[in-house]
Amino acid sequence: MAISVADDEVHVWLASLAPPDARLAALAATLNDEERERAARFRFPEHRDRFIAGRGGLRELLGIYLNESAGALQFHQGSRGKPVLAGAAATMGLHFNLSHSGDRALYAVARREVGVDLEALDRRVDYAAVAERVCAEREWTAFQTLSVEHIQNAFFACWTRKEAVAKAIGDGLASGLSTLEVCFRDDEAQDGRVKVRDAAGREWSVLNLPMESGWAGALAAAGTDWRWISFTSTPGPLGNL
Repeated sequence: MAISVADDEVHVWLASLAPPDARLAALAATLNDEERERAARFRFPEHRDRFIAGRGGLRELLGIYLNESAGALQFHQGSRGKPVLAGAAATMGLHFNLSHSGDRALYAVARREVGVDLEALDRRVDYAAVAERVCAEREWTAFQTLSVEHIQNAFFACWTRKEAVAKAIGDGLASGLSTLEVCFRDDEAQDGRVKVRDAAGREWSVLNLPMESGWAGALAAAGTDWRWISFTSTPGPLGNL
């Protein structure tokens, strides 16, 4: 089974990083030697298994789009340090990104640069301290007006937007998250999307994804002429939003 993604689409998949043992073994079999070595270096089995599920799931998903064996795919770091497909698959124009938190992962697949971020809201965070560090001046001013009951959701909505844009750009963290002014905007589109330009003048857009209680997620991609799609029928351990 092959899946195609149109030029104006971004496909988003939600994955479990705690599959049954047999499923985990099948995913582990798709990894290359370097990935197996990385998995073996994890101190705790739970973290090792999550790495295997996340990386194996990425291989399986991209293999479906490319009509290629998951184990045959090759990766390398692009010019800005972002993982990209290598070998024959590099000519197929497919871009991807992965984020994981706890026992879940989000994958994004597109034909343009793309970034995704997922966060479990049960993380212990000093919201004010982090927000002051990563927010632009206008964002930080808006954050300080929030009531206590709104701080957590607002923080993670903002944090995931910034992370998603930074990951889409590839080198977005080089100049700092505070340069990506994407939060507390009054010019959001109907779907919550906002636009931002990077230091090179390229335009990106980002929006928060609808997630179940206890989770926050965001998706960013180059340009503004794209739409995101999730699926009700999914391969392997993947699930729909």
